[in-house]
Amino acid sequence: MGNSNSNHTLSEELIEDYVELSYLTKFEILHIFDLLDNLAPGTLCNNLHHRFTKKQIDKILPQVLHSPFRDSIYRVFSSEQDECLSFEDVLDLCSAFSRNCPLNVRSAWAFLIFDFDGDDQLVMADLIEAVEKLTSINENEEIKIQLNRERIEQVARMMISEMDFTENGSISPQEFERLVARMPDFAHSFQFNV
Repeated sequence: MGNSNSNHTLSEELIEDYVELSYLTKFEILHIFDLLDNLAPGTLCNNLHHRFTKKQIDKILPQVLHSPFRDSIYRVFSSEQDECLSFEDVLDLCSAFSRNCPLNVRSAWAFLIFDFDGDDQLVMADLIEAVEKLTSINENEEIKIQLNRERIEQVARMMISEMDFTENGSISPQEFERLVARMPDFAHSFQFNV
């Protein structure tokens, strides 16, 4: 997002860069910085690129902790693909889920979260996994899927038939964006406040 200055604190210039490059306000950026700094006091002042673990991030973003897509969210927003997030990664994540984020940008991030295999297409396996995550419950650290496999596959097939405008058996990012644009609840359900 931006280069930090030599003492690794948030200068006014750096904050303004973050505001310009995200959909977050100055207050939200400073709040995220404070939340992360409270996890490991002084760490960000010494190293603005410090990488926080998923468990640490869960403490400041319970919205992600309780999401059925938690692991996928962390996969998408971890710039190093190491299951950890830097300050800038957390800013990206919060920016994508911000109410100020435009629908087309938000849907692009959502697409990446649902693209479990990372092949830039939503295929039957991705949709089955999404349905399983949406319909499962966590009982005593054990995940229980509420629908049988046949019903899950039926729902996934219906999703493909509704979204696959080119009828090639998969959903492209553009097809996903077109569908999301017709879903009035999407913007509200794919957002949280910091």
